[in-house]
Amino acid sequence: MGNLVKLVGMNIREIRKMKNLTQDELSEKSGLQTSFLAGVERGERNITLETLDKILSGLEVDPKTIFSFTDLEPDDHFSKKEIIDLIVNLLIERDINETRLIFNITKEILDTYSKDRK
Repeated sequence: MGNLVKLVGMNIREIRKMKNLTQDELSEKSGLQTSFLAGVERGERNITLETLDKILSGLEVDPKTIFSFTDLEPDDHFSKKEIIDLIVNLLIERDINETRLIFNITKEILDTYSKDRK
């Protein structure tokens, strides 16, 4: 699935957890099956706006909350690919000079880390 589908799914999962809701509880509040909701959270389901509206109602949040990705913090359940998607999303909003600077800093850190491991 695309980057946006994954990011929205991750946001739904994080918001649900912040609200101390289980998938079953959100499923009941939104009128969706738990297995379907789990697929949405994993970014495996490309949902309609109608489905998104049900999830928003269940979470009691507005749409901009679901589409704001700057507050997502990767934890132990995030895969490497999901963390990379978050990094890419942060960089998309930056201009080319900032992006180059971040690239150079990242490369320097990784080069230093690689030397320390030898």
